[in-house]
Amino acid sequence: MTMLGITAVLTIGILMLVVGFASKKRWLQLLSIVPLSISIFQLVRLLGMGM
Repeated sequence: MTMLGITAVLTIGILMLVVGFASKKRWLQLLSIVPLSISIFQLVRLLGMGM
């Protein structure tokens, strides 16, 4: 996954989380965990390759 892709997935996850809190939709907050965890995992892998 490229840095642009990781940033896009992270942005989507944050937007879903914000919309979930604004509309008080618990299912949307829980669903936002998926893109957030994918992007954080990819960032950790990317940084791990550099070391």
